[in-house]
Amino acid sequence: MNYIVLAVVVLFAAAGAIVGWRRATERIENPPGKYDFPGGMSRRDHLRSLAHKHRQWRIPITLAYAAAGGAAGFALLMVYAVFIRR
Repeated sequence: MNYIVLAVVVLFAAAGAIVGWRRATERIENPPGKYDFPGGMSRRDHLRSLAHKHRQWRIPITLAYAAAGGAAGFALLMVYAVFIRR
């Protein structure tokens, strides 16, 4: 594999991982169901359970964004190779 292709894919994957980490962490600090807590549970317990749920998904979400970023970088290089470069 060419080093330029590898560098571009790694850069896109790193950028995707950064975006995924930020989006997943944003969900921990401000979850979507923050104000809609069940009746038999206190607000603090509900927020704690939401934070735990979102904290568990932080790594898989980051890995998914990194994989999508790497695939997007490779697709961009393929478009460049097929259509632009002659």
